[in-house]
Amino acid sequence: MARQPKTAVKHTSVGEAGPVLHTNLPIIEVSDGWLLDAVLSDPAAGRTIALRLSERVAVVTPGQLDALFTRLRKLGHIPRMLEE
Repeated sequence: MARQPKTAVKHTSVGEAGPVLHTNLPIIEVSDGWLLDAVLSDPAAGRTIALRLSERVAVVTPGQLDALFTRLRKLGHIPRMLEE
């Protein structure tokens, strides 16, 4: 399942300017960590992931959500889009 949250915050180290606010940042959330491992190990799908945030959540490279959904469908998955 992919989500486009209203905001996301980037945490920074001490001494840096502070958190960075992002809007409409696409993320993917899967039910099990092994599913995200499978997505990342696929060359075409893996290129669409910018950053893994946790075992089950990753940031999709902006502009690549449609490419990721197309690839997931070819791999036999049924992605859903949720907007918040």
